Amino acid sequence: MRGVVLADGIGQTLAQKGVQTLLLLGCLGLAWAAIRVRDVRVFGRPRYASRALALLATAALVLAFVVPSRLGTKIASVRPSTPASITILYPRPQQVLKGDPATVRIRLRLAGARVVSYTSAHLVPDRGHIHLYLDGTIVATTYGTSTTVYAYPARHRITVHFVAVDHGPFSPPVTASVGFTVVP
Repeated sequence: MRGVVLADGIGQTLAQKGVQTLLLLGCLGLAWAAIRVRDVRVFGRPRYASRALALLATAALVLAFVVPSRLGTKIASVRPSTPASITILYPRPQQVLKGDPATVRIRLRLAGARVVSYTSAHLVPDRGHIHLYLDGTIVATTYGTSTTVYAYPARHRITVHFVAVDHGPFSPPVTASVGFTVVP
């Protein structure tokens, strides 16, 4: 099964991106309108309309960064258990790879569950995603059992976590880890 590597944790869903885009476009439109009406008189006073539109543009800008984060999937506080187990087939423990950077083809075996590409708050014990860490830093979410990462010369540790469809861990966590070395 081929994996698709996507960023995790900082990415946004399509709905979040759409809302943010609309709010940013609204901000630009309101700012443009504020400049265009700066000489218009409201209640006999100049610049009231311009200031009101500038205030709305500022509010739209703030909302563009606040609202999308509220639309994301929340991680449930009660974690499900799973019969799944995960094994790293490649790289093998203590394997030495060459390159600067080296191409590290990761192959995994997931038993007792299935990798899915959707995110949901409806948690089931046999569906989830795989989070891939290199030296403790998340580098990918894979929706399959193989992917590729690049590593510079040094000793490294790959850790994989099979997580629920809300990206939270199962209880107990389903993980595997392997150390390898890259030489130039």
